[in-house]
Amino acid sequence: MTDIGGISGDPRWRTEWTAIPTREEATAPGTLRIDRDKIPQAIALFAKVKQRMEKLAWEAEHALKVEPMAEDRVSAYIAAELTAKGLTEPECAINAIKAFRDQLQGMIDRLEDTRRMMTTIEDTNRRGLHGGHHG
Repeated sequence: MTDIGGISGDPRWRTEWTAIPTREEATAPGTLRIDRDKIPQAIALFAKVKQRMEKLAWEAEHALKVEPMAEDRVSAYIAAELTAKGLTEPECAINAIKAFRDQLQGMIDRLEDTRRMMTTIEDTNRRGLHGGHHG
């Protein structure tokens, strides 16, 4: 059997894409490596997922509100408890969706900052090379 690397021997995966990170890499908060030329694609991808999370948050705010099944105190209590589980408790579904959406926005912001910084550095280097070279 030939070792073609990757996940489950799937040829679409390359070993370098699935290399196991070091312990430091794996435990560093917010660590994400993206090739410089792929930054615009990554921003677009994260923006698309964020947009989906915003839609999901909107849907969840409506879908997770539980109405009482009857007009008695038990039904009202159960409906309030279930609604709290989905919408108001600290670890509720809507908060998880919103936290993920906010993390995506943070990643988009950092990628855009990185892209601006790299463009500035490249422009500065280009001006330096052109200004420093006199025939």
